[in-house]
Amino acid sequence: MWIFIRCEKDDICLDGTPGTPRLIIRFFDADSVENLKPTGALLVNKVEDSIDVYIRKNIFGTDSISIPLDAKNNLTELKFYNYQGFENENIDTLSFHYDRYDIYLNRACGFKGQFILKDDAVSGYQTSESWVKSYKIIKDSILDEKSMHLAIYH
Repeated sequence: MWIFIRCEKDDICLDGTPGTPRLIIRFFDADSVENLKPTGALLVNKVEDSIDVYIRKNIFGTDSISIPLDAKNNLTELKFYNYQGFENENIDTLSFHYDRYDIYLNRACGFKGQFILKDDAVSGYQTSESWVKSYKIIKDSILDEKSMHLAIYH
């Protein structure tokens, strides 16, 4: 008795298959909104059940960052630690609001998420102590990671 087993096209998720895209944020000067403005040393933690979960760290500051959004909810809460020197730590807890859509790729790869930012996409920066002053939605559909989705002014 002979048994032949072969792989079908849907049995293997190939490298390079696009997965769930991350939110691309660029940081700009609040006083001169056309100019990029790097943060201080930036640390970003996800808040899950009141516990901080490490996500990203940029030791020397950055003018852009990519953030994974929660694919199970329509809200992701993140703590942005902006260090402007050892004595000057600024922490903003920002909530990102979006609608989430799952797209079926194939049997091997499963689903990937796509997100649409809501009109009031970001909350949590409105206090007088906030280092984040405002934001602007550049591209509300988060379908890929080819360009910026959100500008944050600080």
